[in-house]
Amino acid sequence: MSAERHFLAILAGASLSVSCANPSGRAARASLDVELHPPAGFEVDGQPLCFAGSNNYYPIYQPKPVVDDLFAAAQALQLKVMRVWGMLDRGSLDGAVPNADGAGQKDGVYFQYWDPVAKRPAYNDGEDGLQRLDYVLAAAAAHDLKLIVVLVNNWQQFGGIDQYLMWYGKSQHHEFFTAPELRQAYQAWAKHVITRKNSVNGRIYREDPTLFGWELANEPRCKDGSSFDSESGWDKHTLTSWADEMSSYVKALDPNHLVSVGDEGFLDGGGEHWAYKAEGGVDHAALTALPNVDFGTFHLYPQDWHAPTGFAESWILDHLQLARALGKPTLLEEYGVKVERTPARLGEVTRGWPARRDAYRDWNELMLNNGGNAALSWMLAGLDQQQTRYPDYDGFAFYRDEATGKLLGEYAQAFTSAPACRVATASGALASPFVRVRRLR
Repeated sequence: MSAERHFLAILAGASLSVSCANPSGRAARASLDVELHPPAGFEVDGQPLCFAGSNNYYPIYQPKPVVDDLFAAAQALQLKVMRVWGMLDRGSLDGAVPNADGAGQKDGVYFQYWDPVAKRPAYNDGEDGLQRLDYVLAAAAAHDLKLIVVLVNNWQQFGGIDQYLMWYGKSQHHEFFTAPELRQAYQAWAKHVITRKNSVNGRIYREDPTLFGWELANEPRCKDGSSFDSESGWDKHTLTSWADEMSSYVKALDPNHLVSVGDEGFLDGGGEHWAYKAEGGVDHAALTALPNVDFGTFHLYPQDWHAPTGFAESWILDHLQLARALGKPTLLEEYGVKVERTPARLGEVTRGWPARRDAYRDWNELMLNNGGNAALSWMLAGLDQQQTRYPDYDGFAFYRDEATGKLLGEYAQAFTSAPACRVATASGALASPFVRVRRLR
């Protein structure tokens, strides 16, 4: 998710035809009965793993007490997994190559930058660089929390794909997925992170069971609503080909950890809405089916997607059915309903709580009752440096001490004994501290 919510207003006006489903988008489905048709799932230490979790973008650049408070909040709510950014890209330090995202750093922190002498990206391994990610991993371990770490952003926030384009003088967003020098730069970054030795606890990242897994990108698409967009030169195979190459590369570097694509779950057919039209070249079924992609991900923002009534239920059930068909688990990896607060961004919710409450109940119940493995909300926030609430910039944030936190804490408890885990049979594999996938044949 980007707090900017992409460029969805542009898409909202698009005229899209229906291909194979009724107006609700609900096609005929195979049975999702959990007892009769157990889903694929996760395990750790030999035991099935179902969970509720959350997302958060700021641990990589906020001070240690802010990180500790966030993870303590997750632990208090029994949110077992957090998805965090493992990237923060900027232009050159001398300004010759501009920043894709404003100042190019967050509170003085950045991870990658352009070296104009070597003519390639360079890495900031210091205290204002990757040592911040070191602390995030160490603090997560101390709070019994596992992390999904994302390696690049589709959007310009935190630099992202467009920063790679600016480094190499490219002009089209989709070239990130096709240009050899950009693919090599991404691989070099992935290798640098995956093989890094943590300065806090001495663990090599790829040997650290704190990691749930690696995610290739946050919401990858062949466009991002910027001046780099092109309507030609790519199709729905472009991203899939890239994900095939990169998932194989990451898995070869690190066979211990799971790999996911990080896509929003857009489907190629099945409903009227644009999310069923392989938007931005995203073919979720093809991506999830790749041999070195271990599990699927899908996101859900009906408000910003201008989705019709009934969309959310169909969206969730369609992805659970697809996961069954592929024999892999899937995560409702991001979801959210906006609220308003008074005073702005910091205070109590004054508008939107009933809609959020009902949606979060419905979506979590659908996931639980139909064999969903996990649901991760956008986003849990904690206290900032001034010991006040970290601002709710986009209307999606929630805190441990308010109604949303209480509700999601209850669902976190429910997921620990979710039907998907109750019906899981022994995998027969040796118990491992690393998260594994129990696939269906």
